[in-house]
Amino acid sequence: MKKLFSVLLMAVVPGIAGAAGTYYNTGYYGSNTNYNTAMTGRSYASRYGNQGTNTTTSTTRTTTRTVMRQGNAQGNKKSNAKKQGFVGQMGLSHEFANWNFEMNSAGSKLHYDNVRWNVLSGDLSYYFGDSTPMQIKVGARYGTQFDESPMIDDDISKGGYLVTTWTDENGGVLGYQTGHALSVGTSKGGNQMGFNMSFGLPDYFTWGRAKITPSVGYRYFNYKLTTEKNYGATLEVLESTDLHPYITCISGYMGELQCDPFLLFYTDGGVTLTGRIIDSNGNISDLIQLPEGSFGTIYGVSVGGSYYYEQSGTSHEYKTTWAGPYVALDAEYEINNKNFVSGGIELGLPTYKSEGDQPYRYDWAHPKSVEDSGGFGDAIHLGLAAMWKTFVADSMMLSLGFTYDYYKVSGATAKTFLNSGYYTDLYNAYQDAYNATDDADEKAIYQAEMNTINEYRNAGWTLESSNEIDSIYKSMGIRLGLEYKF
Repeated sequence: MKKLFSVLLMAVVPGIAGAAGTYYNTGYYGSNTNYNTAMTGRSYASRYGNQGTNTTTSTTRTTTRTVMRQGNAQGNKKSNAKKQGFVGQMGLSHEFANWNFEMNSAGSKLHYDNVRWNVLSGDLSYYFGDSTPMQIKVGARYGTQFDESPMIDDDISKGGYLVTTWTDENGGVLGYQTGHALSVGTSKGGNQMGFNMSFGLPDYFTWGRAKITPSVGYRYFNYKLTTEKNYGATLEVLESTDLHPYITCISGYMGELQCDPFLLFYTDGGVTLTGRIIDSNGNISDLIQLPEGSFGTIYGVSVGGSYYYEQSGTSHEYKTTWAGPYVALDAEYEINNKNFVSGGIELGLPTYKSEGDQPYRYDWAHPKSVEDSGGFGDAIHLGLAAMWKTFVADSMMLSLGFTYDYYKVSGATAKTFLNSGYYTDLYNAYQDAYNATDDADEKAIYQAEMNTINEYRNAGWTLESSNEIDSIYKSMGIRLGLEYKF
């Protein structure tokens, strides 16, 4: 019985081991076929009564199983090998982006919508290997704007901008003259470039078949957007107060606010602000009224800054940079020996700087009219990526996936650079008018204007406003690339 039990154990145990092998190597099926063939035609007694035959069969199965295990170990060793040497990759992306910035106190908002880029990017990584589990990566990108996209310069939706404040002889506020403008232009011919460098610990964490690499680095990203063929309209209104004898803004159907355009009449008796009159029954005049009285002959009328305009050349040009340190996590998951999926997340704290030129603004300096800037900690960057990769050659992989970037700055400082020549000429004109009149009120007005220009001069012809700019740039791209191991 002991001998029979030993023979049965020798016959059963290899079978169990071989069955377990089916979970690791599909080649076991071939081994099982050979075993069955070897046993064909034997009786029950001969299978277990002939020790030599059984030993031969068992040895054959054991040898086959040993080869399979060795081959599987080699495969695992290949997939689990530490990365070493140079790995480079290059790809082409098509990105869809939006960029906008808002001025908090100035009541202005500008945005470039549906900007499309064709971007060529690549990076080179060096893996030190088993003895030094570190990696160094450097990358670069360059892109050009694809086709045309709209730009909107919006000075309406945030309430507009203050032009001047009208007061009476006692200093009481009669009304606020405000401007509201909107223009739509065409953006084309833009470009972008960037670079990054990082230090990481390759495959530092593992989670099942996923390998995770943490890294720290520095990223620089710059883009230039230009606007041409800009068409717009601007309207100035007088937002009256209780001191003004007329109303200039009325409430319409369902609370709609309607404001008449600003009108100023010049007469022999001075200047007259107009508006609508409300009678004793509360009825509002259909016509803009001139006050009755002996104001003399009307010899002029001003509509303020109310007009339509076309700007066929370059109306806006902005160069914007986000640059600073970041931390990142990249993960790679092995589907099989030929296919992988990877993903990454990046969090950065870049600085922000945007320089703009608006050539049609004759009161601003050129080629730099404005500059917005935010320091370290004022901005954030979130970057996401997901890729599918497959081997197309022994050392080459094809990748396909998407990218997402989100940049935001809050409370950046705004600077406006004035045209010193324009304001110097204006100062001289006010000074001549001041010297040519004996009217005390007129002298006071001219003196106030000269004082303001002197303030500009003392500030170096630069106006600065802190906590003024909120800016957001976001993009999503589809990327096709090649990765090569040297």
